Amino acid sequence: MSVIMGIDLGTGSSACAVMDKGAVRHIPSPENGAATGKQFPSAVSFFADGGCLIGRAALEQLVYNPAGTVRGIKRRMGDGPIEIFGRSYRPQFISALLLMRMKVDAEKHLGKKVRRAVITVPASFDDIQRQATKEAGMIAGLDVLRLLPEPVAAAMAYGAGRAWQGRLLVFDMGAGTLDISIVEIDSGLYEVVATSGPADLGGMDMDSALAGWMLGQAGVEPTDQALAQVSSAAEDLKVALSSGETAAYDQAVDLKDGRKRVAGTVDRGTFDDLVRDITERAAGALEQTLRQAGLSAEQIDRVVLVGGAARTPCIRSMVASVLKEPESGADPDLAVATGAAIEAGILANEKDLPAVYGGITLLNVTPLDLAERARERGVEKPVVMIPKNTAYPAEHTQAFYVNKMMQTEVGIDVWQGDFSGGRGFESGVKIGAFVLSGLRPGRTNRVEVTYRIDSDGILEVSAREAGTGTSENLVIGRTADASPPPALGAAEEMERHEEEYRDTLSPYEIPVERQPPRRGGGMSWMCECLSAAKDILRQHHAFDQSFFDRSSFELFMQTDRRYAYAYIHLTGGPVYQIGIHAAYSEDTLENRRSLVVTLVHELLHAVHPDWGHNRINPEERRLANLAGFFDAYVEHDLMFLSGRMSACSSQPGGMPGGVLCP
Repeated sequence: MSVIMGIDLGTGSSACAVMDKGAVRHIPSPENGAATGKQFPSAVSFFADGGCLIGRAALEQLVYNPAGTVRGIKRRMGDGPIEIFGRSYRPQFISALLLMRMKVDAEKHLGKKVRRAVITVPASFDDIQRQATKEAGMIAGLDVLRLLPEPVAAAMAYGAGRAWQGRLLVFDMGAGTLDISIVEIDSGLYEVVATSGPADLGGMDMDSALAGWMLGQAGVEPTDQALAQVSSAAEDLKVALSSGETAAYDQAVDLKDGRKRVAGTVDRGTFDDLVRDITERAAGALEQTLRQAGLSAEQIDRVVLVGGAARTPCIRSMVASVLKEPESGADPDLAVATGAAIEAGILANEKDLPAVYGGITLLNVTPLDLAERARERGVEKPVVMIPKNTAYPAEHTQAFYVNKMMQTEVGIDVWQGDFSGGRGFESGVKIGAFVLSGLRPGRTNRVEVTYRIDSDGILEVSAREAGTGTSENLVIGRTADASPPPALGAAEEMERHEEEYRDTLSPYEIPVERQPPRRGGGMSWMCECLSAAKDILRQHHAFDQSFFDRSSFELFMQTDRRYAYAYIHLTGGPVYQIGIHAAYSEDTLENRRSLVVTLVHELLHAVHPDWGHNRINPEERRLANLAGFFDAYVEHDLMFLSGRMSACSSQPGGMPGGVLCP
């Protein structure tokens, strides 16, 4: 049976884990190496030719390809399509690419197929956003067994294994959302008492405030492109200021009249001032959650901080001043993925599951009121069907009467919001609608409307006319979206979609055996690769370009058992001999792209014989980005880390006698 994966699908970065032999096992990303924290940046970079990069490689494209790089897609879940380079991408599809990236890496790491998943969502997500998250999982080829609120997952990670009972407040401030939940823990029963928090407040807002300040200090207009190019530097500053009092930054920004350097230092006091309104909004959300629960700060036993933004000292001190000093028993980065993996293990009935996990029972609550539009004495108003903070699964039926003489149909409008204290529709949003037809004209019709929330917090609304039995129903999220979701009902259809979307990943995602072969005679195709490498240097690198006019290169295959991609004989010219690894003997699309990157490296050795790898490696990385070969560059890194090849060799080996390229 395939493993069930627990996924923390985050705004800025994501993480995934599985329950393996009774222990939670976090899935590493091959791109991150030994990096800690969340392993999968939630970034996708699309290119004008339709290709894309996913994860850390995509994150780097914020500087080189800001118009095509998407971060924070989680904030757009349930919205309409996004236009990128003339193509339309639904948020579900972009999120599916992130999920597929994690799925592929998990399968490589575990050596097992991953077909099922538990995915976490913000507690404040409405029904449209939850349904969109499920659709993203389906497009990625995952059977989403459960949508688990993020604060509940964090509470499970904290509470599991502790013989403790009481009220736990989880303050989950990630890159894009703030979720605050109060959870009652008692002998394995996790009951959410109240949940609140804005879905548009998080670390990305801190980054934006800091990025705008950085540009202002340099006198640069804060255009979308400029902000995108300094956003990563701003995030690094935020992280640095979480442990230090000052931090330096240095970032180049591309402007219409050339490049400008944005550099300087910032101290923690300045940062705290820049994000003061964010901190105050977070404090307001914290106090609102307490009011909704009818509790005082003294009645909260413990506080846990989750999410990268919660690491900032200003947020931590704010929480301590409103409530109490937070606990240190949960990993801010991995707690949500840990909780998701525990829930996955429970659903899978994992045979080695510790007894403390097996006794866990979850009771989640609705984050907002769910209401029906109705008319009373000629005035339309929301009638709350399921109040916020109602534990689900839940169901409520209420009768409404239609008594217009010739009316044969009635509209059912579903609203979500905060309608407490007699608030009207301005305090909510319409999340779905359908029409019930077949009413009997000339008499009063009794229409029974039922709101039903399943264990994932997804709402189904049905209406039935009592006299005739005619009925209609709606699953919120499927009709509210501007574009219909893909029909993924049958297993074959899911396989087809997975195959189709897998092909949209970057070239190094496609297995080598599926790469279309390109045939050529002998080593002549390698000369074409050398020509492409020369063009990259001519277009994007500063050097004496007459060097290529007075130099020629002889390519030959390495005859001894060497592991370097290639090595060059630095003879001083005019002929340079470059040995090529035997792995490049076959003319394939993958080998061509990889060889171009390899030859860029060797040409830099020839052009700059005084440069060491400390200068060549960063420059070839920059050139790969600018020339659209970054996917092949990443593949080099992966092969180097695996030990299959070394990056470069300065020792001669093999025998010349290949092909002399012009």
